Amino acid sequence: MRSRILLVCAAGLLAFAATACGGDDDDAAPAATDPPATSTPATEPAATDPPATEPAATDPPATEPAATEPPASDDPVNVAFVTKFQVEFFTAMEDAAQAYVDANEGIEIEFFSCASPADVDCQAAQIEDAVVKGFDAMVITPMGTDVIPALDAAADSGLVIVLADNDLEDFTKKTAVAATDNVVGGQLAGEYLKSVLVEGDTIGLMEGVRGVPALDARIQGVIDALEGTGVEVIIGGAETKCDSAQGATVAEDLLTREPNLTAIYSACDDPAIAAAKVAKDQGKQVMVVGYDGLPTAAQAIIDGDMTATIAQFPGQMAALGVEAAVNAVRGNPVEPFIDTGTELVTVDNAEQFLTFQ
Repeated sequence: MRSRILLVCAAGLLAFAATACGGDDDDAAPAATDPPATSTPATEPAATDPPATEPAATDPPATEPAATEPPASDDPVNVAFVTKFQVEFFTAMEDAAQAYVDANEGIEIEFFSCASPADVDCQAAQIEDAVVKGFDAMVITPMGTDVIPALDAAADSGLVIVLADNDLEDFTKKTAVAATDNVVGGQLAGEYLKSVLVEGDTIGLMEGVRGVPALDARIQGVIDALEGTGVEVIIGGAETKCDSAQGATVAEDLLTREPNLTAIYSACDDPAIAAAKVAKDQGKQVMVVGYDGLPTAAQAIIDGDMTATIAQFPGQMAALGVEAAVNAVRGNPVEPFIDTGTELVTVDNAEQFLTFQ
């Protein structure tokens, strides 16, 4: 059984996120139902045992600090799995991570999330808590560059850190990144919009969180693709923070500034879905394209409210992220970047994306 921990910080609490997280326990201690770290008998081989000819990981040279030695192959690897907040995309990641753990012996996992996607104080506190609790590794979807000091300190303490969903280029102590190649995804979105827009059309771009490379790349790909096409590009005045309510506000602003807007493109699906509703309520025919591949976005495409989205694969991010973290702890080789894929979703294939993949 897994435990899911939610730290709620009052500052900046978004109404949408609070609703999504309602009823979660604020206590950061593991749930009473979690198995103790010693629950795996020392004599039971883990699924990832090294060959018998490999020297035991518990016999490092005498000069190697004891704190850095990997656990023996039959010892459990304890993983802290940290997402941003409790929305469908991240709960799908948690479900896939748990499924991976259930299918592979010798791994224990605990889940952490906050009440909003921009509560960096909450996430920094969770990173620090993972160090105090003695986890071997952390798989984390970081909120932004503000959590780098906490990540640096965690890595310095010996924690293996794998980033999932989005990278932080300035965080140099990560072991690996399991994520969408958002440069490729942004280009895919841009090429699609270039194919459906014509000279004289106007598109409003809704940013996610500025300074997060994954989200910036999704916007830049569209800007680059539309350069020289005669399509006017307008940037929304505020960030959406990938939040539905803020997305609605940005969409209303765009449609007020440009009443004849042809299209809206959002770096995240939740604001795109909100923008589609705003346009529909105003009786305007606006092409809306998102990014994430949420099942709710696929349904909106089927219903004719949205035109397209770029799908990511959160299950792959989670499973491959945990796998990389466990391999790194056990001294096995790990690729520094693990591309988890993207796909264009339109009415032609939307039914395939009504559940996360």
